[in-house]
Amino acid sequence: MKNKLLKSICLALVILTMTSSQMISCSDNSDSDSGTDTSSSSVTSEQTTGSESLESDESAETSALSKVPVNDYGGYEFKIISTNQNDRQVDFIAEELNGQTLNDLVYERNMAIEEMYNIKITAVGEDFGVINNMITQNVAAGDSPYDLYMSNATAYSNASAGHLLPLNTVSSMDLSAPYWDQAAYRDMSIGGNIYMMTGDISPQGLLTSECLLFNKRLFDDSGIEYPYQDALDGTWTLDKLKEISSGLTRDLNGDGEIKVADDLYSLTCWFDYSHALYYGAGGHMISKDENDIPYLDWDLEKQTNIYQKIYDVVIGNNAHFSTVDHELSFEVFNEGRAYFCGIIFQKIETFLRDMEDDFGVLPLPKYDESQENYVTDVSGAVSMVVLPVTTKDIDRTGNIIDALAAASYDMITPDLINVIASTKNVRDKESSEITKMIIRNRTFDMGHMYYIKGDDFVLDLLKQESTDVASYMEKNRKLATKTLESLVEDFIANNK
Repeated sequence: MKNKLLKSICLALVILTMTSSQMISCSDNSDSDSGTDTSSSSVTSEQTTGSESLESDESAETSALSKVPVNDYGGYEFKIISTNQNDRQVDFIAEELNGQTLNDLVYERNMAIEEMYNIKITAVGEDFGVINNMITQNVAAGDSPYDLYMSNATAYSNASAGHLLPLNTVSSMDLSAPYWDQAAYRDMSIGGNIYMMTGDISPQGLLTSECLLFNKRLFDDSGIEYPYQDALDGTWTLDKLKEISSGLTRDLNGDGEIKVADDLYSLTCWFDYSHALYYGAGGHMISKDENDIPYLDWDLEKQTNIYQKIYDVVIGNNAHFSTVDHELSFEVFNEGRAYFCGIIFQKIETFLRDMEDDFGVLPLPKYDESQENYVTDVSGAVSMVVLPVTTKDIDRTGNIIDALAAASYDMITPDLINVIASTKNVRDKESSEITKMIIRNRTFDMGHMYYIKGDDFVLDLLKQESTDVASYMEKNRKLATKTLESLVEDFIANNK
């Protein structure tokens, strides 16, 4: 790891020298090259649908970081406050090398940026609710004690109140760069402005992506072929998940009952995986008009069809769909008593660290083979970059944030599979390729991110073991429409 650190610092120095010479020769144009203003909301669907791979294993000459302008900030202390939900503060806090993959990668990135920009990075973790309240108080006081605030999707309330800068107006941030998640921009912008962004700057944010695991030992024992080829061929669907998982839930101890403490399950998951299956199958709640204004877009026929397939997988095939014990939903898989497990990457290390069986990684299944791409649902807990309107020296702040994001793309994301594989159970080429596919094809539907009524329809109906989608949606349509319209009105009125 020391060698990797030296390599990273050397990389930073090479880039510093290279970029400095570029700045000397092009000093007259340095302002216009400092960032891309995407205020016209020019992100297109073509930019966000692709199954691109992680392309950050490039040489220093073509690295993402080499394209970010370098400035000497004279030893400035760059202060970060980050949500600590599920240890997400480790995106920035790394005091020293300790042999843990993510910690050491973050440490190396921080050291490289400190060296390049002549700054000192300090970071603290805090509850996201505290951070959101702090922003409100800071704005009221005209203050900003931190340079970078990392909250989560709940910060939409700060944005709608007019407390956050539109990040697309920060010229020193290139939001069109590959280290910023273009789907987040596409899905969460309002009226051409984006107030919260995520991407490679938050490794834990990338790990807040839903996937599907399968137990290789159980597949081998049952003579079931690994679904890798379907996944890689784009033919992994809800119907195939239903077909494979049919009849797999079994009474192991012969007591005539299926009980979570004793028996074998086709699938185990926590209740919020219902959102993952819905959005993975191409479901949506919100669309945008030609002015980038969101509106409720409930396609009842499509919603009903997707739900029926999910119902067949979960209820029809007797899965363990837990709404009571979060940890137990993963213990079942950890103990080798479930063929499939719905989970976000981050929780693999938390709950499956001691698992003895090997497992494989799959994307969320498509609705059918005609669906163009796999779609990865992202939890609302995903870390988001937000900047109060009281931010001091916006150009400096944006420049350093962009550099941190680019450096993460170059130095952390390529090794992210090692973070996922730290359980030692998932080291195979197929899972590596599929992991890349998963984290580069994400969705941030505003209905899910901003907690619009109706987003929970799959969850609520599964809990009732009901298939009456039409009645549920009709009952909640009025409130959902009013909530979204009020939210949009607040965004527009408070951000003039």
